[in-house]
Amino acid sequence: MNKILVVDDEKNIRLVVGKSLEKSGFDIVYAIDGLEAVEKANESNPDLVLLDLRLPKMNGFLVLEALKSNAATEEIPVIILSALSEEDDVQKAISLGAEDFLVKPISQGDLLASVEEAFSEKNEENKKEVNNNEE
Repeated sequence: MNKILVVDDEKNIRLVVGKSLEKSGFDIVYAIDGLEAVEKANESNPDLVLLDLRLPKMNGFLVLEALKSNAATEEIPVIILSALSEEDDVQKAISLGAEDFLVKPISQGDLLASVEEAFSEKNEENKKEVNNNEE
């Protein structure tokens, strides 16, 4: 079962997103601020991180930088899920290594499609890695 770390300081969003993903068969881990997000990513080794940008203690951009600069977490795909929608915010998140940028509010269908796409891309990369190691 794929594990997803849902990072959002708003309880309602955490629960709606988490419950929706649980119904689709994912194991969910939660974090309510940036520092906890980095800790949980290191402890639980999730397969994907859904990350808000406006977080207490450490904003989402700093969390993304921390995850992508750590060998233990750099390969974990990160999808930004934020109310921030300025082009600068989107470009910054993508340049820091985010896989996708979803603007709140988002439909459950769009969320699941983005999550499934991230997992299919990760699976493709893993297959290529295995094939390269076999050659």
